[in-house]
Amino acid sequence: VPLEEMVSYTSETITRPLMNLPRELTRDAVRSFRIIQRYMGNSEADVPFKEKFAEVLWLANRGIRNQILRDEVFCQLAKQVTGNPSAGAAERGWTLLGVLLYAFRPTQLLFPHLEAFVNSAPIPTVSLKRFLRLQLGRVRRTGCRTSELSAKELRLALTVPSRPLVFGGSLDEIMADPELTNRHTGLPRVLEQIVGSIRALGGDSTEGLFRVPGDTDVVSMARLQIEAGQPDFSQIHDPNVPASLLKEWLRDLADPLLPESLYEMCMTTPGGSQTVSSVLSMVPESSLHVIRYLLEFLAYLLQPSVQAKTKMDSSNLALVFGPSFLRNPVSDLKDVFAGSSGEQSFVLALIEYFCAMQSCQ
Repeated sequence: VPLEEMVSYTSETITRPLMNLPRELTRDAVRSFRIIQRYMGNSEADVPFKEKFAEVLWLANRGIRNQILRDEVFCQLAKQVTGNPSAGAAERGWTLLGVLLYAFRPTQLLFPHLEAFVNSAPIPTVSLKRFLRLQLGRVRRTGCRTSELSAKELRLALTVPSRPLVFGGSLDEIMADPELTNRHTGLPRVLEQIVGSIRALGGDSTEGLFRVPGDTDVVSMARLQIEAGQPDFSQIHDPNVPASLLKEWLRDLADPLLPESLYEMCMTTPGGSQTVSSVLSMVPESSLHVIRYLLEFLAYLLQPSVQAKTKMDSSNLALVFGPSFLRNPVSDLKDVFAGSSGEQSFVLALIEYFCAMQSCQ
């Protein structure tokens, strides 16, 4: 299919794939396009939601099982949101694209093109664009899931785009939302829930806590429940799962805990207590409140009796949490890697400064 036709809306059904696929996948590709049309509402038929739900579930799991089909599906969605005469249909198409990213990701070849397409496209709402960017960033890190998407997971996924961002939102936005903030402590509920789960599951006696990742599919399901406003930690038995969620939540914040404007200052003399004190004096109060809570938790993990079990000393924790506290404003990979040791040194100094203030060492 010519490029101009590939990325231009059509009200007609297709009879062959947009991409060069094996012949045996032609039927699946054509069915995929029909499902997308019906879900977006651009087909003439009035399709009951139950039927559309079943079709999307089939499409999600077909993509999980068949890597070759994934790029075709994303190209079909890109085609149908480009120049779509119905704003509502286009928004449903973008939402479907984001939901399917819970199931599978584009190939390495298509990924940068899809990312550029999302970044430049006139997506109807700012929140939807942020959701899509967040989804692309997540699957870049985690890759494709290994198990099929359940009906329960799809129901949750379909609710996420219309909800306030828990992962990927800014602290100010989270703090301003009564649903997302504990009014008694002034802390994000998700932060307290995750840290509470780490403690309850015996994270303080788990070797390699924060260094050993949790099971990818379990982490994904727990995150999805949180994003859908239905957090449930009752089926989680491994403290590495909430530990992974904590790192994801911190790294996905729209703005880092320590503002990017202070990054160079942190890197100037990263191991100095005077630098730490000066930096903290310039941090917004909302971030400072979260930083204190996190440092209190890390200080607890650094108690000798706890550290003996987790084998995670202050240097280990500083290495793990460097990207959670600081974010290099320069995107060049060489600069990012060059700054990582400085980030570790600063966070180590931050932990030690807090412990000294609390007399925990």
